[in-house]
Amino acid sequence: MENEDDQASKEVWETVKLANSDHLKFEDYIGVYEDNWFGKIEVFLKGKLLWFKSYRSPKLNGAMSFYKANTFAIKWEYQDMNANAFAMFSLDEEGKAQSIKMKGISPNIDFSFDFQDLNLERIK
Repeated sequence: MENEDDQASKEVWETVKLANSDHLKFEDYIGVYEDNWFGKIEVFLKGKLLWFKSYRSPKLNGAMSFYKANTFAIKWEYQDMNANAFAMFSLDEEGKAQSIKMKGISPNIDFSFDFQDLNLERIK
């Protein structure tokens, strides 16, 4: 199970390394998003990377790397938990992010990280 987990995560990060994000306009993703239960998060530019920051859960703070389509892989700064996650953006007709859905990268992520239950909506 652990090898399977390691392999799945390894494949995601290999894809990230090869992904070309030149077509992205980071300003279309930058903003504050909110989930009724989880609270507010912010997506902002830090250096040359998009960054995810949770206001309520300070350990959920990390770099967002382009993966595929409208999906980014988040590597949390705090790595004592195996909880790296995908952030999948829903875009409007102009390509501007409106919401984020999330899920764990590892198939064996601890069930307490219920990222799939989040519905982060952009705050206007």
